[in-house]
Amino acid sequence: MRHGEAGEADSRRWPDDRQRPLTDAGRREHALMAEALRRMGVRFDRLLSSPLARARETAEITARAYGGAPAPELTDLLGDRTEPAATLAGLAAVEASAVLCVGHEPTLSHLAGLLTSRDGSARIEMAKSGVAVIECVGRVAPGRGLLRMHLRPPELTGLLAGDAPTAAAPSPDPFLGTMTAYQRSAALKGALDLDLFTAIGAGAGTVPALAERCAASPRGTRILCDYLTAAGFLRKDGGTYALTPDSAAFLDRRSPAWVGAAAEFLYAPEIREAFADVAQTVRLGGTTLAGAGTVTPEHPVWVRFARAMAPLMRMPARAVVDLVEVDAAGPLRVLDVAAGHGMFGLAFAEVYPRAEVTALDWPAVLVVAGENARAAGVDDRFHPLAGSAFETPLGGPYDLVLLPNFLHHFDPATCEGLLAAVGRALAPGGRVVTVELVPDEGRVTPPHAAMFGLVMLCSTPAGDAYTFAELDAMFRRAGFPRSLLRVPGPAGPQVIISQR
Repeated sequence: MRHGEAGEADSRRWPDDRQRPLTDAGRREHALMAEALRRMGVRFDRLLSSPLARARETAEITARAYGGAPAPELTDLLGDRTEPAATLAGLAAVEASAVLCVGHEPTLSHLAGLLTSRDGSARIEMAKSGVAVIECVGRVAPGRGLLRMHLRPPELTGLLAGDAPTAAAPSPDPFLGTMTAYQRSAALKGALDLDLFTAIGAGAGTVPALAERCAASPRGTRILCDYLTAAGFLRKDGGTYALTPDSAAFLDRRSPAWVGAAAEFLYAPEIREAFADVAQTVRLGGTTLAGAGTVTPEHPVWVRFARAMAPLMRMPARAVVDLVEVDAAGPLRVLDVAAGHGMFGLAFAEVYPRAEVTALDWPAVLVVAGENARAAGVDDRFHPLAGSAFETPLGGPYDLVLLPNFLHHFDPATCEGLLAAVGRALAPGGRVVTVELVPDEGRVTPPHAAMFGLVMLCSTPAGDAYTFAELDAMFRRAGFPRSLLRVPGPAGPQVIISQR
């Protein structure tokens, strides 16, 4: 699927053309096209998209037509400058029976040509919002694809002319579901507190076995397990419960991808209190928490954060390392600002034996980062620097300065002051690597990044979820003329690489 109509490139409005969104007409046309595709019965279990704004928005519109599932996954495999052979090799490794790829021309037409002819000589030109359905016989490889359908938007929507979908009647379900979402959240926390998922993964699948294993009442165990099944966290066959693939991967304590520890931070009283009176927060334009909210100096919530979120950050941290090109044979001086658990800096130390990592954070937080450094076997190259990121001399020079999930806590002027100091600490040719939740220019997609703005409103005096254009402007004013937004694979973190 090619992205929808996005108009012409305009360097005045979008200095980085990667941020150019769909036009209003493009959004309307693609919504019709996606609905027609759904009504024709075209199905897919993975939705991969180029990280460029116009493709991401196209993927989001498509996902909405399908009820929000599967959610879009961003990958540079479908970027506007990707080699077709590299894209094909990457797609061959994707585990799915049907994949929808949203991207650009000429990447998509070259990919389709390579799939349908061994030498890539076939030409399947993709119109904006157009779709080509290619069935692969056996593994995904050159020449193994058979073109089943190739349609432009007018042709696709025309197939359903006279059969326009009837507008759904208004429903209170979305509102009632949101009002009672605290119950779903509490049920998940209860299951984690009981270690219910681990018990099921270990084979205790019946109510009596689970009640004994979790030291709980049979009645309570049954009701909670039925609720979790209805909510999609468990499967039930007769009287036996089993984990879904997602729950097995992320909620069973024995899994290397277990994220249950994150509950200690996400359910923290300090975090929940921030949302106690959203209306008053909106009136004030900032947090109702005491002091400066979660950015109060040496706030204890960050020790909880460092301990709880480290397991969840291992994979994103390694993805960032894979994205940043460095000379493996030379020394690598890394400064990890507001290091927290330290996983981003430590990932560089684990991959590059000559990397020396300086971690800057509050003293109590650095204790946790130091423990993680020892566990990783790199504590001899881990150097704690205690203090405020805005007041402590940074030292240097550094080849890389990491800013993982930090800038969103502050207003632009404060961020720019920090970035200027970071620039002075860089070695010639050094780079800043920023990890952020970056909403699109319209500020409502992708949902997880767009909705993060409310977290900052409720927990900080002036933080926000910044668009790439806003972050790029901050970097430019701080002396960094060049910043690139990258997403290193499906569902990977959003990374900005900036150079002076």
